[in-house]
Amino acid sequence: MKTKYQDVTKSPSESVCNTCVSRYLWMSGPNLQKCDHPNDNTTISDISNLFGKLLCEETSRKRTKRQTKYIPFRKELRMLTRAERQRLRRAWRRAYDSGDFGLVARFHNENIRTTSHNGPAFPGYHRFLLLILERVLQKYEPGITLPYWDTTFEANMDRPENSVLWTDEYLGELNGFVDSGICGGVRDLRGNRIIRNGGNDGSLFTWTNLTYIINVPTIEELVENSNFDTLESLHDSVHAYIGGTMLGLELAPWDCVFWFYHAYIDYVWELWRYSHGYNIAYPNKPNHRGQQANIQMTNMPAINFLGRIPTNQDGYGRELASQCQYQVSPTCSQQNVNCGSPDLQCRSFGRQLFGCTAVDRIFRNRVQPYILAANGGNVQITSNNGIRGNRGRRDTSAHHNYNTFTFTVKATDVANVYIPQEREPCMGKPVQNSFIAGCSSANVKRWAFIPIKVVHLRPKEVHFNSKTEVNGYRNKYDIYDEHKYKNLKNFVHPGNPATYYDCQEDESGAFKVRVKASGLNYYGAYTDYVFVDNRLPVSSHIGYIAVEKPTGYKQTEALITASDACGRLCKPTCRKWIDGEIHYVPCSGAIKVTADNPLMYGNDFGDAVLSVWQFKGKFTPVERESNIFMEFYCDYSDEWIWEECNSH
Repeated sequence: MKTKYQDVTKSPSESVCNTCVSRYLWMSGPNLQKCDHPNDNTTISDISNLFGKLLCEETSRKRTKRQTKYIPFRKELRMLTRAERQRLRRAWRRAYDSGDFGLVARFHNENIRTTSHNGPAFPGYHRFLLLILERVLQKYEPGITLPYWDTTFEANMDRPENSVLWTDEYLGELNGFVDSGICGGVRDLRGNRIIRNGGNDGSLFTWTNLTYIINVPTIEELVENSNFDTLESLHDSVHAYIGGTMLGLELAPWDCVFWFYHAYIDYVWELWRYSHGYNIAYPNKPNHRGQQANIQMTNMPAINFLGRIPTNQDGYGRELASQCQYQVSPTCSQQNVNCGSPDLQCRSFGRQLFGCTAVDRIFRNRVQPYILAANGGNVQITSNNGIRGNRGRRDTSAHHNYNTFTFTVKATDVANVYIPQEREPCMGKPVQNSFIAGCSSANVKRWAFIPIKVVHLRPKEVHFNSKTEVNGYRNKYDIYDEHKYKNLKNFVHPGNPATYYDCQEDESGAFKVRVKASGLNYYGAYTDYVFVDNRLPVSSHIGYIAVEKPTGYKQTEALITASDACGRLCKPTCRKWIDGEIHYVPCSGAIKVTADNPLMYGNDFGDAVLSVWQFKGKFTPVERESNIFMEFYCDYSDEWIWEECNSH
């Protein structure tokens, strides 16, 4: 529906696709409802009753006549003091260790798929959910509030992955297993570790998104279903950006990022209401029968300040909104560049536009010795001897494993001392997949690997400093540009589809194309990427994607998608024999995999590699493209990729 009224040259196609796929998976796709909960017989009804009692205790405490009701303020994460962050961390750990946090996380489950998502009930239901978690945390640390994560601060950075937010002081690792930070070491109900794959998909909520939302004229257009972007659809992209555990409806709440981000979505909704005369009207959406105003919220307990189980209308009411207030997210200007936190900086965007931006942790480490030197005295320097420490065979992280030591110099000598700098991965970090399929714990043996190929055309916007000269005249095109060549340009003519705001293309020409498999009849996902050469008119690369391994009694159904690092989808094509030759024709990307011979997958990653590459003694391995069932064609056309698919 959204593509009917949107233009692919204005809306990044990956974002639209992520919304559509997540809607299907969250509304109609596989779930964990039938999974057994190890060592736990607690039902959702038990959880609801427990939290009902907790809310009643918190909201019914007696006050003297002169006491006024204390309304706590929810702050942006960076606006918390160190003491407040420590209290939040203690409360989170105690809630997790006691099992209370896990009970809250289980509220966001199969039962609320159709009643609290993809419709008008979405913001109100999650507002109640945030209140419940806040009350649980206050049980262990009275007076604390649930902070929010303003993602525009990271979106304003050149490299959001370097934000101080992704350190032990705040939220821990952005990539891989989450072992540090507020929710470091948390495991879901089945003992699986929390995983993030930040920046490998989706995009952050930006200032442009915020401005768009505030200017949406009516509540009917603010929420789903809508022909255009809504608060909920824009929220989807950050789930994809964080990736890992955050991708699944029933597992996402186990990552603390879920709660801080949803608190921000709630804050944005509150900004919209204040900007529109504090509109508390419930949207009229006749097609959402399960989300009508007077229907009781799924799973919710009776609420003391309402005297009953809340309805969808109550989610929009003043009674719920009065339970907390938001401190306005910090801003800055040319006259006042102080954002109010040592972990935020003011950035100029030209034309007198300024905005707060998260501090880059690598930049901070680089300048810290010089800041200390400015205060005089002695400065402690952390250095290394340039000799790598012990490492495993082919350990790519070796550049982080130097033998380090510290020494002290006078402040006046800091500029004379070489200070080693942390080396950054130029194209991001490898993806850490969970290997969770359905009710199981992580187990790679339950996954089959499928070879795929990506064929990539050079995007229209790229230019490289590799010019050619003829008789002293320098050509305006670089040597790789198809426009230089009469015959080639007849075949290579990319369009101009929209990109994400943070689209970055490396000067070397190395360019990432992301591939993803989403289970259609099993709960699970797998993501990876390949590299192509952005300089060349045409380049290709073979990669591998994983799906749940089929069995003799169950086939596997999955949707395979590919998109470049700028958010532009690539067209799926599937192998087809035509007149005795193999061709790749447009297809939907939805596949069925069976255990019947001949197998089109490998039982492990190694088998998948050998299915494509044939080794013959001392000779160079030979590629067998005929064993690749699916290829993706990144041609950057100005049409939605499914339009051509529907014509076949």
